[in-house]
Amino acid sequence: MGCVAVVICEQGDIVGINFDPSRRHEPAGRHYAVVLSPWHINMRSTLTLLAPITSTDNKYPLHVRIAPGNPVDGFVQCEAMRAMDLGVRDDEGKAEIVGRLDDDTLSQVIACALVVMGVEEI
Repeated sequence: MGCVAVVICEQGDIVGINFDPSRRHEPAGRHYAVVLSPWHINMRSTLTLLAPITSTDNKYPLHVRIAPGNPVDGFVQCEAMRAMDLGVRDDEGKAEIVGRLDDDTLSQVIACALVVMGVEEI
């Protein structure tokens, strides 16, 4: 049995990861994503909650524009949250931390994610 490298991320980290396998409207292939779950949850669980980032501005109200100056450009798809096990990905699909969101953008993303989960209202 081989050793599994564990990637423990902090809320707001931006990771590159392979979202496959995917179906229908789910993000497919390698994309950037924002870590939504906080470090104290990520260190206790094998799953990390992510929201994918798209480069397409389709004016969807649940997409949060990433402010200039962040490591990647695009829009966080808050409605497409996905729990993923970052430690079981092979070399092609492994998660790589590429940076962090700025605090203001992260606050907007978390607020939007809470709306998606029904905790807050628009």
